[in-house]
Amino acid sequence: MLRLTVRQTWRNASGAPMATRLRFPMGWDQTLLDLQIEHPQGTQALAKVQRDSRTCCSATPGVLATGEQVTLQWRVGQLLDLQGSSLRVQLPAALVPKATRPAHVQLEIHEPVAQGTVSCPSHDMHKVRHGKGITLTLRAPHGLGKDLTVTAHGLRDTSFALASPDHSAPEECTVLVSASPRLPAATAASLRMKLLVDSTSSMPAERQSQVRAALDKLLTTLQEQDQLSYSRFGENTVHDLPRLQACTEAYLKRVRALARHTDTDLGIAQPLTALQAVLAIPDEDEETVTQADIVLITANPIWAIDAPLRALRAGGHRLHVLTMDAATDSLWPELAQASGGRCEQLDPGQHSLQALGRLIEHLRQQQTVQAQLTLSGAHLHAPQELHTTLADGDTLHLWAQATPDATGQDLTGCPLLQAGLQLNSANTNRTLDAGTVLWDEQGDLSRICAAREARLLPDEVRQAMLTQHRLVEPDMRRLAASVLAAPVQAEPAIATPAPALAALDTAARVQPLAATPPAIHPLRPLPPRHNDLAGWLSEPQAPGNPLAALVLHFNAQAGHYTQFRAALTVTLRQVTARFLDGLVMGLTAQAGNPGRVWALLLYWLHAEHDLLLQPQALSLVEGELASLPVAVRSQVHAALDS
Repeated sequence: MLRLTVRQTWRNASGAPMATRLRFPMGWDQTLLDLQIEHPQGTQALAKVQRDSRTCCSATPGVLATGEQVTLQWRVGQLLDLQGSSLRVQLPAALVPKATRPAHVQLEIHEPVAQGTVSCPSHDMHKVRHGKGITLTLRAPHGLGKDLTVTAHGLRDTSFALASPDHSAPEECTVLVSASPRLPAATAASLRMKLLVDSTSSMPAERQSQVRAALDKLLTTLQEQDQLSYSRFGENTVHDLPRLQACTEAYLKRVRALARHTDTDLGIAQPLTALQAVLAIPDEDEETVTQADIVLITANPIWAIDAPLRALRAGGHRLHVLTMDAATDSLWPELAQASGGRCEQLDPGQHSLQALGRLIEHLRQQQTVQAQLTLSGAHLHAPQELHTTLADGDTLHLWAQATPDATGQDLTGCPLLQAGLQLNSANTNRTLDAGTVLWDEQGDLSRICAAREARLLPDEVRQAMLTQHRLVEPDMRRLAASVLAAPVQAEPAIATPAPALAALDTAARVQPLAATPPAIHPLRPLPPRHNDLAGWLSEPQAPGNPLAALVLHFNAQAGHYTQFRAALTVTLRQVTARFLDGLVMGLTAQAGNPGRVWALLLYWLHAEHDLLLQPQALSLVEGELASLPVAVRSQVHAALDS
C-alpha cells in the first residue's frame, strides 16, 4: 500500500483579494483520503473535487485575502502492483516547485518492502535503515530539478500483509494480502477472443494500416481449438463475424480478409455501446458466453468506467486494450486492469504488431486460479475466496473484514495476526505465507478497499459506502460529458507558483512510495466589463461572449481540416474578436508567429477556463505547439494569466 501526504504553505502577495484553484495529480486507481485547507481561523475540509483528466483533479480553496497565508494538505492512498520483481515509483519534478524556503521530501519504506534492494537512481537521498524499515530523506532548496525515482528490487517471491482498523465499524479491521506468485508453466491455453476494432475517423490512416498488417500476421498464429468473433465499431457496432467460432482454416481466411479491409467509415465513436454489444455475442450454438476475453483496438478515449466494469464482471469477460493517440491518456488502462485484463499503450513511432502480440501472448499464459485468504489471530467474517485468471508475474490483492482476538496483542496493544494465501489451480496447489501482518493505526487501508469495492456497486449503494467511509469521489461529469482526451502536462513549469502567490513551504511525506505534482492557479476577481480578455472571462456565460464563440467555431471547423492554421483562418472569419489582436501581436515576438499565439490562447482557454476543445480540435492545437519549447509556452501562459 502506498500513502502520500503533501503539505504546502502559500501566501497571497498580490496586494488584492484573489480567488484560487488547487490542481493536483491523482490517478484513477488512487483514493483521495483527505483534502483540507488550514486558515488562521481553523481547518476546513474541501469536499468538492473535480476530475480534470485521467491523472489530475482540482478543488477550489476559496478567496485569499491580501497577505493571507494558508496551508493545503491532501492525502492519497493506493494499492501497488509489482513490475516483475520490483516496485518503482516516479515523483515528478513539478511536485517540488522553487520557493523561498527549501522543501523536505521523506519516504518511509516499511518491511517487507525494505527487505528488497532500495535505491534512488535520480537523486542522492540520505538513507537510514532502522527496525521498521528504511527512511529516505531529501532537502530540496531549489526544487527537485528532475523527476525523483525510487525503486525496490528483489521482491518477486515476497508476500505482503497489512491490516488497519475500520473506523466505520468498531472492533473490526480490514486485512490485505498481496502477492505475485510464481505459477508453473502450463500448456498454452485455448483462446476465446472477441476482437473489436475501432473503425472511426479518429484512427489515423497510418495507424489503420499498421493495425491491418498486425492483425493479418497475428491471426495466422491462431489454432483450431481457439475461438474468435470479429466486430467493428463507430456510431454503430457491426458484427462481421457475430458468433464465437472455432478457428478452422476456412474461418481464419475469412477473418483475415475482413481485417485487411477494415476501414474508418462508421462515423462518431460509441465505444461503451460497442462493448455492451460485444458482451452479448453468443457461441456457435447461440448459447450465452460467460467466460471470454475482449481484445479492443481503439484511438478513442473513455471517461466513465463504472457501468462497463459492472457489465464486464457480470458477464465474466476480461477486457484487453491496445490504445493509441487520444485513447492513450484516458481511462482504458484502469478499466482493463479492473476487469482482470491488461492494456498496451502505443507511443508515437511505435508499431502495433509487438504490442498486440504481447496482449495475445498474455491471454495464452492465463490460468484459472482460486485464491483463499488464511488468517490466524482474528475471526474472518466470511471465507474470503477469489476466482480469477492470473499469468505468471501478475499481482493479486485479496482483502477481508475480520475481528481481532482480544487476547492476541503485542506490547503496544496492536493485534498479532498471521496471514497467507492458499492458491489452487489445475497446475498448482500451494500456500504462500505472508508472515506477521503489519498493523496500520490510521485506518486508511479500510477506506482504500472500500473505494475499490464501491466501483462495482449501483450508484445509490456506492454513495452510501463512500459516505460511511468518509470518502470524496471526484466529480466525473465534466469529462464524461465532453468525452475529452486529457492533455499531457509533463513539463515541471505547471507547478511553478504564479508571481502573486508566494510559496513559503513545501513538504511531502510518502509512506512507503508516492508521486504527485501540485499547481495553484490564481484567478483575480474583476468587475464585469466586455472590452478585454479579463472582462469576458469574468462572465463566461454572457450573451455574445466572443471567447466562447471562438472555441465553439474552432471545434466545428477542426473536423474538416488537418492543419491548425487552415481551421483557424476559417474560424477568425466567423468570429469577431478584435480586442484580442493587440494581445496576439504583443506575444508574437515570444512565440515566433501569430498562429502559435492563437494556439496557446485556445489551449489556455481549454485548460484553465473550462472552454473545452473537442478531441479533433485539441489534436490540431497540440500539433501546432509540438515544436514550441516548454520555456516559451510557460512564458506566454504567464503573460495570459497576468
